[in-house]
Amino acid sequence: WRAVSERRSRRKLSASLRPLAPLAVVWLLGSLTLALLVAQRRIPMEELLLDPNAYGGVHWYTGLVSNLGVLGWTVAAAGGAAGAWISGAGHRAGAVRFLRGGCLYTGLLLLDDLFQLHIVVSRAVGLPKSAFYCMYLALGLWWGLGGRAELARTRWPLLLAGVGALSVSVVVDQLVPPSPRALLAEDSSKFLGILAWALYFCLTARDIASSVVAGATRARPDRDSPGTDPSSRHEPAPTPDSSPAPLGAGAGR
Repeated sequence: WRAVSERRSRRKLSASLRPLAPLAVVWLLGSLTLALLVAQRRIPMEELLLDPNAYGGVHWYTGLVSNLGVLGWTVAAAGGAAGAWISGAGHRAGAVRFLRGGCLYTGLLLLDDLFQLHIVVSRAVGLPKSAFYCMYLALGLWWGLGGRAELARTRWPLLLAGVGALSVSVVVDQLVPPSPRALLAEDSSKFLGILAWALYFCLTARDIASSVVAGATRARPDRDSPGTDPSSRHEPAPTPDSSPAPLGAGAGR
């Protein structure tokens, strides 16, 4: 990497205070949500506010692997969102659609794992868990096949490994009778699948960032580079998907 000079400057006070406006909106929405939860009388307030381990009187490590899995889903969703934003900055329209869809799909899996939606909703509507698994499979195929051109530019074996491990977890859950060994096989494969899924999105975001930065560096040389003739600077307008280089080693645009 070639050293690049610092382009940022000290922010004015007005510019530093500007982010407080969206913060006020976020705090308002958060306060309204808390007010609604506290105002309702059906569910005890303690059940909504306290940590499950503290409220239930169980050990602090109860549900440790499950909690780590939720964090893994969160990292994956954040990686997809970051990659989509960077792709937009680099005018990579196809990568934006692919990573945005991956972020939304991962967010759905995150919510399902966090709130056990496939169990809670299936009991409420009288559907088997397999119906939810089929729905998630259909959505995943729609996302993956729809973005197969972009998927081919990424480190797709990582995603394939994650899908394979998660599939093992579902098969064990559906076909193997409950037992300690079955529980270990189901949750272990699920956790390993989440790790592979999160690693895929993190590396994809890193690769697209490297590709966009490299393209911007080629298009706009450092103004402070010694020996650069100011009259020869050329800053062409960016065009969507104009970078000729793939995103890193086997990475997507």
